[in-house]
Amino acid sequence: MVSSISGISANITTAVPAVSFGCNQLSEDLIRRLKELGIDPTKVTSAAQARTLIAQKEKELKAQQGQQIQGEQQKPSSTVDMRQLKDDIGDLGKKIGINPDSIKDLSKIVDAFQVGVSNYVAAAKESTGLQGVNNARKASNIEIKEKPENIQAAFVSIRDRVNTVENEKKAAFQGQDMLAMLNKLQLGL
Repeated sequence: MVSSISGISANITTAVPAVSFGCNQLSEDLIRRLKELGIDPTKVTSAAQARTLIAQKEKELKAQQGQQIQGEQQKPSSTVDMRQLKDDIGDLGKKIGINPDSIKDLSKIVDAFQVGVSNYVAAAKESTGLQGVNNARKASNIEIKEKPENIQAAFVSIRDRVNTVENEKKAAFQGQDMLAMLNKLQLGL
């Protein structure tokens, strides 16, 4: 029994110096980098081998990130058809007397349309008592050709789609910020 314990003790003492010898050749920075990348520093025997392993692992990680980004780019960028949204904005703008081409920001278009739709509805209410919907005109030169309910429904549809687009933009920027933060952590910055 004594011989087996001394045999184990001899194996431990010969294994430990080799491990510590391998790690002593590595700088603390290399050891930290190896650990961050999930590489066991005790298995590395030289600084050159450590640098090679780090380079290989970083290349693998970049390839994985590239595949993830490429996969994300293949997905449709939005659940909203932007051409259709632009056409609908133009149509509603003509009906309520607002030129959306002069407004660059979608949220500002929604704000302007909200005022325009309110004016349209007010003009329609004011004019229906006088001449009827088809021939009515208000002093503000808003021509009433459609029922106010249809105009309001078109506005609500546009507003909801614009909100969806804005939320998708925010989500995309948050994803990019998260990726940048992960890259910084990975690089130790």
